[in-house]
Amino acid sequence: MESLRDFTSARKDRWRRLEDLLETKKRSFEEVMELGRLYQQSADDLSRCGTMYGENGVTEYLNQLVRKCHTAFYRPEKVRLSGITGFFTERFPALLYRLRYAMLASAVVFSLSILASFLMVNNNVVLGEIFLPDRMYDMAVRDLELRTQFSNFDNIPDGMRTALSLYVWFNNSMVSVYCFALGITFGLGTLFILVRNGFMLGALMAIYYMNGHFLDFFSIIMIHGSLELPAIVMAAGAGLSIGTSLIYPHRLPRLLALKESAKNGLMVLGGVIALLLAAGLIEGLITPMKLPVEHRLIIMSVNVLLLTLYAARGVIRMTGRNSPPGG
Repeated sequence: MESLRDFTSARKDRWRRLEDLLETKKRSFEEVMELGRLYQQSADDLSRCGTMYGENGVTEYLNQLVRKCHTAFYRPEKVRLSGITGFFTERFPALLYRLRYAMLASAVVFSLSILASFLMVNNNVVLGEIFLPDRMYDMAVRDLELRTQFSNFDNIPDGMRTALSLYVWFNNSMVSVYCFALGITFGLGTLFILVRNGFMLGALMAIYYMNGHFLDFFSIIMIHGSLELPAIVMAAGAGLSIGTSLIYPHRLPRLLALKESAKNGLMVLGGVIALLLAAGLIEGLITPMKLPVEHRLIIMSVNVLLLTLYAARGVIRMTGRNSPPGG
């Protein structure tokens, strides 16, 4: 077994580097990322040192060092406009990239749920009654029987549209919070919400496909859904990352891995709620205007394009930072 002296000698340089970063008042983005990496490594060192050598001076030193890191990461900071801008231009896309596998898993589960529900309801419309709330099912079946277009927004007075925007935003924000928070159930609660919402959307798509008004339904839903659905997928991805940290915490102690994933997930949730606010405003103010299908598809395409460019910019910046310098 490696001696305590050799254990310390092999790691002391990175511990000193971590101390230097903790003493730095203003850190660059690269230094913040380095600080996070060294924090995880030092927490792993603390766990191994305590297991292999028991209580000793090195264990006590590492315990204090990890506590300082925790304080540095979790202390409250004053919110400044530059901080908000920095969050959306730097930290939020960096977090989406960091949690990309959880986000991808969330997107795949949601997409497969929509597809499965669409195929089942298209084969047997009665299944829609299982997948949809009663009022939504009754409305959809009425439209199917009368061969009418999607009528969910037909009778909303102008004066109610702002209130509708806020209601939609609050409702979708709560769905996102549940998606995130239920990650604590090892991700099972998050998966349930994803599948349930995917089945609802797939069932509605199938019913309006059968009544010949699929494009009308799709274009109305996706005016705001082009922002709303990716936002919910992001929130679910954050929830799945919590579940993953409980099942497979890597080299970190399970509690520390949970705290780290919860902190990252909460920051993702902040970006998600902002995105849902934009979707809610569109749903309450623009969707009821009964725009032509072509105009709805243009708005949807612009939303998708902007989100894609935003995500691509984040990927390019992160992969550029992670690439080794040229020789």
